[in-house]
Amino acid sequence: MDRLADGDALPGAVAEAQRRGIAEADPTADLSGADAAVKVRLLAALLWGWDATAVRTEAGPGIDAGTAEAACTAAARGRRLRSVATATADEPLVVRVALEETEPGDPLHALRGPEKAAVYGCPDAGDITVSGGRSSPLGAALAMVKDTLDVAGPVGYGFA
Repeated sequence: MDRLADGDALPGAVAEAQRRGIAEADPTADLSGADAAVKVRLLAALLWGWDATAVRTEAGPGIDAGTAEAACTAAARGRRLRSVATATADEPLVVRVALEETEPGDPLHALRGPEKAAVYGCPDAGDITVSGGRSSPLGAALAMVKDTLDVAGPVGYGFA
């Protein structure tokens, strides 16, 4: 998204993301939001005890050639376009993926390049953001799962 906002065309931005290990060799899941939806589905299943196989995804338009213009337009207004996957306990078994404009102060706005974040809305504590991934997208994903288990699960809870 950052490359698109800087004026790069989609094929060049995707090629750079692949070169850096941010996008898969087949970027379809990255561009459609399916990759983000899987991560959120797994996190939601861990947090709320959902059957991960029963979670359905509702996705808006993914990242395509028209997204470059939207990213540039957002950047001209001081905003950043982000692909955001969400789940809420109030709507069980649903993950939504959409392109959203973020503004300064939003934790997703501050992300650059391969950084990823999860924002947990906690009624009693406010929003808690876990982010990372500059050096390793895999490392960031594993850290998010670990942090989720540390926060959500009792001692000894985890994968067997």
